[in-house]
Amino acid sequence: MEGYHMAYGSYPYATPADARYGSFDNYKYDKEHGIQLYMKYSGMRKEAEKKTTKNQFTRAQMNPNEEDKIICPANHEFILVDTRIERRGVYPREIEMYQNEHCEGCPFKSQCTKSKTGRTIQRCRELESYKKEVKENLSTEQGKKYMTQRSIWSEGIFGQIKEDNHYDKLRRRGISGVKLEILLVCIGHNLRRYHTRKLEFQKNNKIN
Repeated sequence: MEGYHMAYGSYPYATPADARYGSFDNYKYDKEHGIQLYMKYSGMRKEAEKKTTKNQFTRAQMNPNEEDKIICPANHEFILVDTRIERRGVYPREIEMYQNEHCEGCPFKSQCTKSKTGRTIQRCRELESYKKEVKENLSTEQGKKYMTQRSIWSEGIFGQIKEDNHYDKLRRRGISGVKLEILLVCIGHNLRRYHTRKLEFQKNNKIN
């Protein structure tokens, strides 16, 4: 994003990307720079799954309800036991620790947790708000269009370079060497696409 800003003098409107990029730090950065959130996050697909007897104990299926309470499959509420500031990332975040005090003797304990003190869940309210915004954005027609474009522009190109052109390994070492190599590969790929489309145009329009 900083490279984009240096090149164009502004930040992009949106950042459609897969779940690898959906992190607190990236969301926070985007919000600070007026970039719309379209990056999926890890666990997003599992959250969308229908709750079953097999997945009901996963963290993705134990999100806060409409009353902002976290309820376990045995219908017991998690209680807030601690709050701390996490500073290991680029941006500090507030983490809430919740614990279920009804695990002892629960018939589901072996399926839910191995902890002797009971099941615990961490929660970051700011991250939750970002994830909610991501899901809302991706559910719009514009969001669907962005993700479709991303899959065409990036995934297809990677596949062509790696599979069609048999380029699946970097030959140079060091940051400068790798950047140069990737740049040359991309230039070659773009030239190949240009000439392919030029020939197609000439053929379709019968131009010598």
